[in-house]
Amino acid sequence: MEEWVITTAITLGIGIITYFLKRTMNQVDEQEKEICKIRDNYTQKDQHQKDFDECREDIKRIRSEYLMKEDFLREIGNVNKKLDRMMDLIIEKFQNGGKV
Repeated sequence: MEEWVITTAITLGIGIITYFLKRTMNQVDEQEKEICKIRDNYTQKDQHQKDFDECREDIKRIRSEYLMKEDFLREIGNVNKKLDRMMDLIIEKFQNGGKV
């Protein structure tokens, strides 16, 4: 009679150990899959450096080729001064009866 209790206890022990071992192995497999995904998506450092260099070159080109806000405002101010002077000359001409 005691033999079936011992057999049952051993069977239960083996079942519990098997359950936790299986669960642990599944977790290891999931971690391995995640590591594989990271490896597939991994970008080498030299590739990043190449991309950074391209960005730096683009910034240098933009700085040298494009108009700065301050330059634009200064030029618009000059154009406005010229237009104001032209308007003043036109108004003077009409006030003098068309004579300059």
